[in-house]
Order: sequence, then C-alpha cells, then structure tokens
Amino acid sequence: MVYRCFSPPGLTCEIILMSEVSLKIIAPVLTNFFHCMHCEQLFHHSGIGRSMHQEVLDQYPEDVKQEATLLGDLVFDLAHRYGNRVKLRVIDPQSLPGFFLSLRYWVRRYPTFIINGRKAFVGSDRQGLERVLQRVLSESSAASATKSKSSLSDSTAESK
Repeated sequence: MVYRCFSPPGLTCEIILMSEVSLKIIAPVLTNFFHCMHCEQLFHHSGIGRSMHQEVLDQYPEDVKQEATLLGDLVFDLAHRYGNRVKLRVIDPQSLPGFFLSLRYWVRRYPTFIINGRKAFVGSDRQGLERVLQRVLSESSAASATKSKSSLSDSTAESK
C-alpha cells in the first residue's frame, strides 16, 4: 500500500491507498533447456543455436503451443492494462513450486488463477477472469479506503 498526501502540512490530508493484488497463474509452459553461456555463444555463432532450440519447441503438440501462445498474450495484456496494481506470476505445474501449489489448491485443470492466496478462476475465458479480477480490485480498494478513513479519524482524534 502506498500513502500519498496531497495537501500542505498542517491541513487535512487526503490519503489514497493503492493496493496490489497478487495473481498467480498455474499453467503448463513450454520448456527449453539451454547450455552454459559459453556453449550457447558457440552454438549461436556457428549458426546451429536457433535451429537446435526450435527443434525442441517443435516437438510440442500444436494444441499445447497454441495454449501457451494464448496464455502469453493474456499475461502481457494483463500486465499492460493493470501495471503495478496486479503482481503477476506464471508457475509451471511441473516445477516444484507449481506441484506444491497444485496440491495446496487442489488444481485439476489449467490454467488456474490464484488471486490473493485464493483459488479464484479456472479456465481460459478472458471475460470471466476479467470480471473476477475487477471484483477483487474493487473490493481491495474499498477495503483500503475504509481502513484509511478509520486510521485518519483515529489520528485526528488523537491530535485533539
């Protein structure tokens, strides 16, 4: 939360709270293994680096590549629209953290969206996710505004 005061000192101060929402996306991502930095440079300059990595990506089925592309577009769109208000994190369920999160939240389908530590949405419906995210952001800002009013009234009562 960020507190900003827009009045001169000694006068009533308006406090605006900017809340941050945590959004964890548990979804399979395309994995490509790389060699050490020196070997990668050698492969790049010899002209086989790009083709070697493209060959690994081409082994994925088309539907998996298409889902990964849609997820990437969604993540970039969310990051562009919400900026610092939403903290995004994509987690592969095949990784150790992804495995534990999948167990913790009983994830059965992907992508699964965890908002502020609660399983909030499952699926790739952009409009459905948008509605849930808007609701959480409005609840978060309303709760922050209520909290700021009570803390502001407490501080003015103490100063009297």
